Amino acid sequence: MRQLDAQGAFEHPWMRAAFRDVPRDAFAPDTVWVWHPDDDRYHPVARADDDQRWAALVHHPTEPVVTQVDDGRPVHADGTGRLPTSSLSAADAVLTTLAATDPAPGSRVLHIGTGTGYDSALLCERVGHANLTTVEIDRTLADAARARLLGLGYRPHVVCADGERGHAPGAPYDRVLCTASLSRVPAAWIAQSAPGARIVTPWKSTLQPAGLAVLTVGADRRVAGGRFGMPLTFMDLRGQRRTDNPLPRVYTPQRWAESRSSTSPSRRASSTTSMPASPSASSCPVSTRPVRPHLMPPPPGGCPRTLPGPTCAPGRRTSGATATWPPRPSGRTRGGWRRAARRCSTSA
Repeated sequence: MRQLDAQGAFEHPWMRAAFRDVPRDAFAPDTVWVWHPDDDRYHPVARADDDQRWAALVHHPTEPVVTQVDDGRPVHADGTGRLPTSSLSAADAVLTTLAATDPAPGSRVLHIGTGTGYDSALLCERVGHANLTTVEIDRTLADAARARLLGLGYRPHVVCADGERGHAPGAPYDRVLCTASLSRVPAAWIAQSAPGARIVTPWKSTLQPAGLAVLTVGADRRVAGGRFGMPLTFMDLRGQRRTDNPLPRVYTPQRWAESRSSTSPSRRASSTTSMPASPSASSCPVSTRPVRPHLMPPPPGGCPRTLPGPTCAPGRRTSGATATWPPRPSGRTRGGWRRAARRCSTSA
């Protein structure tokens, strides 16, 4: 908690109280998963086998812990997994999304992506059990989260359904919080929100896998607009997973080796342009802290797990130009890489 305090992660007093009162480890399954770079697979770490390591993974303040791989069915015969499909989000990422959502006591909240149930418990502390509807598409995850929540005295409405459709019986909502990444905001979320409601969701495009959209619903409940920024990367919403992601083809080990060679002193003397060997080599004047690969599966073939290019420093606020939803991919601007903090709008 001291590290989170030092980062200024508790933007509102209620967040500190909720974080203190909700036991994080109570929402972690007995087996979690760790990626191994040597074979590009996720390996299980059982609490019964190594309690100290399990606890260190679960309580890490700035790293997520994977709690499910391959939709609950590890694809490899030895029990290892290929794709992380659910997690206990990093504590600082959880606090960032809660701060952006900032629901008032008693407000009605729709939470998409129940996962372990941890975020739902924190929301219950703020808005009350009866005012939270949390939706999870995976039946096993939904049942486990419901049991954990009930075991600690939390009784939100846990629904097993496709979160892209929202949950009309509980509408209208004052807040919609999605804890999975998407590229298209479902029209159902806007239609089921109250006028002036806030929609908070991780957002991504093909070449910009990190961003948090914060949208305000219009009076007619057909349009939502706002800003997006705050570099966070989450797992994809299941209905919006991409099977044709071009990034592994762009950021190949060969190209990274070439970039390192092109930035050597001898090459720099004869070349005016080069791809940075790592995020720290970027010449952009803003913070070059690499995007944390929060809940993002590693590229195949041993590609780097972080992408080049700067991100906003923690807590830093930016403003940007007008754009339509979804924003078009953009190149460089006067200030370096265009950061995900543009004005955007989407209509139902």
